[in-house]
Amino acid sequence: MAVPAVLPGRISPELAMGLQAATAALALVVLSAMLGLAESIWAVTAGAYVVAGSMSGTRDRVRRRIIGTAVGVPIALAMLPAAIDYPLAIWAAAGLAMVIYAMALPERYDIACGAYAYALVVTLAATGEHSYTLLAARLWETALGGMVGLLCATLVFPLKTTTDTLRHRM
Repeated sequence: MAVPAVLPGRISPELAMGLQAATAALALVVLSAMLGLAESIWAVTAGAYVVAGSMSGTRDRVRRRIIGTAVGVPIALAMLPAAIDYPLAIWAAAGLAMVIYAMALPERYDIACGAYAYALVVTLAATGEHSYTLLAARLWETALGGMVGLLCATLVFPLKTTTDTLRHRM
C-alpha cells in the first residue's frame, strides 16, 4: 500500500484526512438542513468513512460503498413482505448479514456495505419502520455522502501517492 509522503511545510496525511472527513460532514449537515434529508446521519457517515489515505483509495471506497449499498438495500426492500409472515427468518437473515459484514470488512468493503445495508433496512422494518421512502433513503443518502466525501477529498488537502501521480500522468 502506497502511503503519501510528508513533505516539509505540508500537513500530515492523518490531519489532511481528518480535515477532509470533517469538511464532508459539515457540508452534509448543511445540505441536510437545506434539503431535509430523512436520515442525514447515513450521508454524514458515508461522507466521513470513505476518506482514505490517497485519492485512489477514496475513489475505491466510494465506489465500493455505493455498489454494496445499491445491492443490499433493494434485496432488503424485496424481503420486507416476508417480514410480516416470517419475522424470525428475517431476524436470522439480519444476523447472518452481520456475520458476512464482519468477515468481509477487511478485504471486501463492497460486500460488507451491502450486508450492513441489508441488515439495517430489515431490522428497521422488523422493529416497526414501514416507510419505503425512509428505508430507500439509505441508498440515495449513502450515495450523496460518498460523493460529497470524494469531492472534499479532492478539494481539501488532496492526498496523492506515487501511484496516483503516475496514473494521472498516463
